[in-house]
Amino acid sequence: MTHMKKLIAGAAVLLSLVACHERKTVLRDTIPYVKQLAVDTAGTYPLLQSYRSAGTRGSIVLIGEPEATLSLASQFKSVDAVDNIDGKAVPDSLPDFSGESFDVVMDLYNAPYIRMASSSPDSLREVAVRNALMAVDSIAYSNALDAASRLPKSRAKVFVLASSLLTEFGSFDIDTLFRMVGREPVILTSVEAMLDEAVRSGCKRVAVWAPEQARPAYEATARKTGLELTVVSTTGNGILRPAFRDMLRIYRTGHPNDVLDAVLLDSFTADLDELYAEQEHIHRQITEEDMAFDRILAPHFRFIEPKASLTSACYRLLREKNLFTHDIAYPSVRYYQTEEGWDGDFVLVEIGAGYLFPEKTPSSHVSDNH
Repeated sequence: MTHMKKLIAGAAVLLSLVACHERKTVLRDTIPYVKQLAVDTAGTYPLLQSYRSAGTRGSIVLIGEPEATLSLASQFKSVDAVDNIDGKAVPDSLPDFSGESFDVVMDLYNAPYIRMASSSPDSLREVAVRNALMAVDSIAYSNALDAASRLPKSRAKVFVLASSLLTEFGSFDIDTLFRMVGREPVILTSVEAMLDEAVRSGCKRVAVWAPEQARPAYEATARKTGLELTVVSTTGNGILRPAFRDMLRIYRTGHPNDVLDAVLLDSFTADLDELYAEQEHIHRQITEEDMAFDRILAPHFRFIEPKASLTSACYRLLREKNLFTHDIAYPSVRYYQTEEGWDGDFVLVEIGAGYLFPEKTPSSHVSDNH
């Protein structure tokens, strides 16, 4: 078979996969950009086929806006919530992700996502796909304006979407693209991680404090869990504790007799100490409004935030799918950001690397069995 015939045959197979996927997609279709990529047998197809070719040696890629990804990377580097031998919820003085490599993709070029989600959601879906493609690629750049400044980088084995807006506008499309070429991407989202944490902790009724644009992502995921969920959006005044009261005020207006088990925070930077301090203030019932708020907060009420939820979900996933590297080393982190490139589009630029306690080596029992 000639090279041209092979390309035509490959394109035909991919088109049939696209058609099959479209027949199954009743309520939602992928964006045209994904369909174009899926039949790009000369460029994108080999890149997508390379996904997971390195087995467990790939990186865990954190994708999102700079503040969120930086905060999440700090959590991943240092978290010690389980025993690395048997996975029990007992700290063992070693990072839970010993030996793992993290690539932090700070999407500076496209932030803030809320702007794009409001004005051009399909554009944000394309941004999500492009970030995933850069994550699975083996190159980045040291200079956004110089196409020759190529640098080697690790390929993604796990995608972590550090944004509810990327969950709503992009997670489906990333998954669809990879499946069109016969690959099953491992994707974790902040939305799914927090709702899973709520279920695992026994919550029945929760409120999600999130932008209105993220509502469909939370509601669609909650339908699979049996949780009673209400998404509450506030404009906020920039001060956390009064903003929390605004959220409770809105929730109570629509649900005056309900009792909340938890509030899910759609924020990677919210100060939990501040929020629990405000909850304690409410519990003292100094004003009539305090008393009203206290009645809708269950005695076991808690806040659930994305950083702890994602690290916990990622640890379980790596154990279940046997994706740990089992290297005897502390977690390593490389930082990238998206910048305007030489062709007017955005490219991935490496801006630094950081290592947690590089002068030390963990005990050899890390490699036994995560």
